[in-house]
Amino acid sequence: MRVVFICSEYEGLLKTGGLADATRGLATALQQLGHQVEVIMPRYAALYQLPMAAEWQSLYFDLSGYPYGCAVRHLEVDGIKVSLIEHHDFFARARPYDDGEQPYPDNVQRFAFFCKAALTYLQRSEAPVDIVHGHDWQSALAACYLKEMAVEALEHTKFVLTIHNAAYQQGLSAADVRLIGLGNWQLPNDFHLSMLSLGIWQADKINTVSDGYRQELLSEPAANGLAALYQMRQADFVGILNGCDYGRWDPSTDLSLVAQYDATNLQGKSLCKAELLRQTQLPKLDLPLFVAVSRVTGQKGFSYLIPALKRFLPQAKAQVVLMGTGEQQFLQPLRLLEQEFPSHFRLLEGFDESLSHQVEAAGDYFLMPSLFEPCGLNQIYSLRYGTVPIVRATGGLKDTVVGYPAAEATGLSFMQPDATELFEAMSQALSLFDDKKNYQFVQQRGMQQVFSWQQAALSYEMLYRQAVSAS
Repeated sequence: MRVVFICSEYEGLLKTGGLADATRGLATALQQLGHQVEVIMPRYAALYQLPMAAEWQSLYFDLSGYPYGCAVRHLEVDGIKVSLIEHHDFFARARPYDDGEQPYPDNVQRFAFFCKAALTYLQRSEAPVDIVHGHDWQSALAACYLKEMAVEALEHTKFVLTIHNAAYQQGLSAADVRLIGLGNWQLPNDFHLSMLSLGIWQADKINTVSDGYRQELLSEPAANGLAALYQMRQADFVGILNGCDYGRWDPSTDLSLVAQYDATNLQGKSLCKAELLRQTQLPKLDLPLFVAVSRVTGQKGFSYLIPALKRFLPQAKAQVVLMGTGEQQFLQPLRLLEQEFPSHFRLLEGFDESLSHQVEAAGDYFLMPSLFEPCGLNQIYSLRYGTVPIVRATGGLKDTVVGYPAAEATGLSFMQPDATELFEAMSQALSLFDDKKNYQFVQQRGMQQVFSWQQAALSYEMLYRQAVSAS
């Protein structure tokens, strides 16, 4: 099949989170299955420095009665064709969605334009497109535009929408509806009007990135006001677990590490721990090391992680290294924790890809206490790196981590999103660490888990075929 992704991020070009890893991992795995895959995304300011193919196109189209134009540039990323929608006013900005504090006020117009431009480009394609695969709210309006533009090259094209994070919908006002050129469209039953809800309503097939998260979206409050809409589309709505790119995330081949290792020989992991402790000037090699690589936001559980750390760190029985950037309301108390516990806590502000691998490898435990988590990738990376994950049993976290003391445990888990339960899970981790034999059983069982993009791609292939065969 010919499959075209419409997405706002792609690893290796632009990444703000797991969406970029997912689009690249899936696109690569689908191409390996023999499908022809192309990716369409905006040409952000950061991409102007990349060399482009000599061939490019100009596009002209109407959006809500107004004429627009743009260029389409091309490049390849590891054998995948990527087409970039170039419009200086809309996309040549330092950040993709916001100015660092607030979302851009013209995001509705920007991404409506992006969706219309992508489909206009595909309409000119010589070869028919079997599947347009949209990712999150930024691409969702393409499901609506496709129905209006279903002629010639796109006459038999089906639209699949993947929801990577349903918390982000991009709501629409009455003025926005006129702006995006969809007339007086109304959702049935007065559902909340947003770019995401319109995509859910019009897509041929819908999925989210774990079965656990799909189940949560069928009710409130997880669905953020759209539970009845998910229920209405339930027959076309599935959960497909994200995969892991083990070509990039495998401690036996990871050149970011000071030493490589695997489940049969963990000596290299000890060297990785010693190196991170040296870099962060933490003194105790024999204490368990808890690590995290995360966006510092409420979604990631920082509202109860910080009070849990305030109770946990005075015990002086562990060290904690946290890497990330995000909201000042959480970063500031973390900075204060570093001042209060200089021998036991480090905050590494910012994000560095190579350093994130080093942190993963160095830890004995990985903290991932998310308030909600559609799939999550860091717990999957942690499993492979022998860094036992501590997770809240929600969404994809409960689909990928079996909590101790279950016989098949691969990590530790807790249920309620509060500081007390998280503190108790971290205390349980201290006890398990002292029980070296059982700790190693949990650690090595986790390292043997496989969550591959190849398996995920087979599930997407089935979903595509169902969409194409549906009347």
